[in-house]
Amino acid sequence: MSPIDPSKDPPEMKSEAKVIVIGGGITGVSTLYHLAKSGWTDVMLVEKLELTSGSTWHAAGNLPSFSTSLNIMKLQKNSIELYQQLAEQTGQSVGHHQTGSIRLAHTKERLDEFKRVAGLATLAGLSGVEVVDNERLKELHPFLDTTGLLGGLWDPYDGHIDPTSVTNAMAQLARGYGATIVRHNPVTAITQLADKKWEVTTEQGVIHADIIVNAAGFRANEVAAMIGHQFPICSLEHQYLVTDNIPALVDRAHHLPLLRDPDISYYLRQEGKGLILGPYEREPVAWAVDGVPTTFGQELLQPELNRLEGIIGAAMEQVGIIGDGGIKTVVNGPIVYTPDGLPLLGPVHGYDNYFACAGFSFGITQGGGAGRYLAQWIIDGHPEVELWELDSRRFGSYANLSYTVTKSLELYANEYQLSCPNEYAMRPACREVKTTPIYEILKHKNAVFGAYYGWERASWFAQSANAPVENFSYSRGNWDAAVRSECEAVQNRVGILDLSAFTKFEISGKDARSFLDRISPNQVPAKCGDIALAHVLTPSGSVAWEFSMTLLESGAFYLMCPAACELLIEDWLRQRATKYADISIANITRDWGTLILAGPRAREVLAKLTDADLSNEAFPWFTGQEIQVVGAPVRALRMNFVGELGWELHHPLQHQQALYEALVWAGEAHGIVDFGLRAMDSMRIEKGYQIWGRELTTEYSALAANMSYFIKTDKSDFEGRAAVLAEKEKPSTHRLVLMEVQAGPADALGSEPIFHQGKLVGLTTSGAYGYRVNKSLAMGFIKRELASLDTELTITILGEECSAKVIRGCLYDPKGERLKS
Repeated sequence: MSPIDPSKDPPEMKSEAKVIVIGGGITGVSTLYHLAKSGWTDVMLVEKLELTSGSTWHAAGNLPSFSTSLNIMKLQKNSIELYQQLAEQTGQSVGHHQTGSIRLAHTKERLDEFKRVAGLATLAGLSGVEVVDNERLKELHPFLDTTGLLGGLWDPYDGHIDPTSVTNAMAQLARGYGATIVRHNPVTAITQLADKKWEVTTEQGVIHADIIVNAAGFRANEVAAMIGHQFPICSLEHQYLVTDNIPALVDRAHHLPLLRDPDISYYLRQEGKGLILGPYEREPVAWAVDGVPTTFGQELLQPELNRLEGIIGAAMEQVGIIGDGGIKTVVNGPIVYTPDGLPLLGPVHGYDNYFACAGFSFGITQGGGAGRYLAQWIIDGHPEVELWELDSRRFGSYANLSYTVTKSLELYANEYQLSCPNEYAMRPACREVKTTPIYEILKHKNAVFGAYYGWERASWFAQSANAPVENFSYSRGNWDAAVRSECEAVQNRVGILDLSAFTKFEISGKDARSFLDRISPNQVPAKCGDIALAHVLTPSGSVAWEFSMTLLESGAFYLMCPAACELLIEDWLRQRATKYADISIANITRDWGTLILAGPRAREVLAKLTDADLSNEAFPWFTGQEIQVVGAPVRALRMNFVGELGWELHHPLQHQQALYEALVWAGEAHGIVDFGLRAMDSMRIEKGYQIWGRELTTEYSALAANMSYFIKTDKSDFEGRAAVLAEKEKPSTHRLVLMEVQAGPADALGSEPIFHQGKLVGLTTSGAYGYRVNKSLAMGFIKRELASLDTELTITILGEECSAKVIRGCLYDPKGERLKS
């Protein structure tokens, strides 16, 4: 490929393109590059100013592979591998320095985090990432004072790169593949036409496109406003300082490794013969909340070093040579944040042929991989890895500007916070956004709540009013005894759980059955009260989302789906419903609540409050009836996720408090207890129940996840059927299993590596302690040939090699006798 000067645009802008990428930062250019490389050469990028204007050009350019998420680690690994190849492909330096990095641990919990991340690195193919002691830290960084440290994490893949050079290198290659880049061409209007294609008006003319990608960085919401929506993104100030040359570094032949101290909250790396020190302030500042100035491009903001003094002082105590160089430059530039700190990638809710590639606070390290995965999303319908945690539809309308700014500021101040389970969900900012009518009652009962998709959901119930707070840890924490008690109560008596956060739809109309038959691999309920579980498949046969459907007396179908993917499901249903003449889709999530009543005394409790016949003969397992309970209309479904006799009681939300209080009153004689999500998760793993987002993802096929019972290939047609039939002829390489683990105080959490005779053979998807069976359990995918009973395995949990063995897929009540009692 002959070199192409990225500063020279073609003489004429095209008036049509298959894809238009709006924004010339590293993420937009990466998307363009990967589309063109994949053969989609009729693609165009338009940029308001120069490439890298915005946040890219002033970024520090650090390249960590570190993440507490396996798939984000894979994404960042893809970036690093791509950047390593660019210099050779273009014949130009991209300023890549692979120095490696160390992260410091002051506490046991931080060291546990590093041990967990080292396990993720094994799964991601990053050999050499390891937890090291203080002696090794000194070898790696001779200027580091290790006093007070317990060790650290060594990552040999880390380093830094020149953001402008790497962006221009990808732009050059994209052009070589046939893509078009037009700079100094701001977008002024965007209209979606009747055929779902786009008309994009720019300063240099009108472009018609099949698909648009919003990669406009901190101007993404300016572009979004032209379309009619807003993203949950905002800009924050980020400062770092560059020192003059430091004498101790002048004669060194090799760069120091990049150093991060997450507990003090800074990164430090060598830049030439000086250093860059980047603190994350405890009291961060939002920028341009009311809108980015029109002319702002490659400018910087006014530095305010006084905000950094405490962190700078602590860093100088650890690395004394910082004080040997004067401050040469202070960079203060805007970077984009979302409420959870992760970018917005993929389809945009409510629109067709519109994708997001925005909200990157770590755009350099994530840009290369994000462009690759987004190109796959556009071309194939989903990326090669499950990226729900980055999906642009993971937030609802609750994430308005005020929420976004407040949560982003909280996140920045806790940039290096431990990522223990539930930690983010229990942060204090912007709580009680979505609550149910019994929220205050549960709060008074010492419920420890977490915020999930905006909903306040009880994780567990503290046994003492003096301790309704979770102590975050990677091991069983202060919730352990309480959750055990909740599980034992559900097993032996009866428990009640608020699951109102379920996403709920009603599908009605003459075409409702045909519509559901097309998206469901399972048979659609045929008579009133029938219930079916369905797992919507991708074209490759993996699971996009799951739902239960119940045929109501009215003839409508009642759908219950995972809480978090409400907008994804709404899009999926809306886009496919256009092919049917008589169909109505109503999202009733905010109108209907759900209470779970489960345990061997559940029938006796409910019988006190209804005239309905609850016997096995009149009300069999896995059927539903519309009944009256203390005067409230209830859709009672005889099923649950904990493996005990019980009902899901769906009701108009205005009746919830009266219904809940009546159930508690009726259950007092039977020792009724409230239980939370931790207990439910423990009990569902004992039953071997798969869950969306863990065992059921787009990464593994439905058959590999043991869902064949719910897939009826004798049906004439449903989405993904061809892939299912092909897999039956040639089974997938992995299969989901349930494992008993000889664990210590820490159970598997998911994404731990699984070994057989020293060889990596799979990964966990979920784990918990099973309090009804008194065993530590894990679910995970392993090589198919090993998925037989009693196969001996090893799972690495926080650096410890724990013996495990494959057991039957349902450990608790395997015949379902308790469910059907």
